[in-house]
Amino acid sequence: MNNQKWALFSFQGRMRRRDYWLYSLPVLVMVLPTLFYQGGNIVLDALSIAISLFAIYASIALNIKRLKDRNKSPWWIAVTFLPLIGPIFALVELGIMDGTPGPNQFGPDPKGRGGDKSDQGGNSVREDKEKDTAVFEG
Repeated sequence: MNNQKWALFSFQGRMRRRDYWLYSLPVLVMVLPTLFYQGGNIVLDALSIAISLFAIYASIALNIKRLKDRNKSPWWIAVTFLPLIGPIFALVELGIMDGTPGPNQFGPDPKGRGGDKSDQGGNSVREDKEKDTAVFEG
């Protein structure tokens, strides 16, 4: 549960593309019914508002972690709110392009790249055990 809390509610750290998509798609699927809801029932209205607010907050948290992985300031989130340009920027910059290899100003690489030492055979050996499952390890 802590990993999910970090992914959806924290603005700290970096997030790799795989984890970005694995969290973004369920948030999108969850908010889709609220986009088509016409209103009329006070309980459903309140639920729709709560789901929408959660989705907005979680999306901002996910996008900021991806921006940090791309070594961009979190202030770039403002571009995602621009009509036409925003969705294209989000898809390309956050969803398609790979993160900065190795550590950057926002923290270590979530893929575990960088910070390697070379052994006697010239092969690269990871100082720490690489965690390929980053966010999903419990």
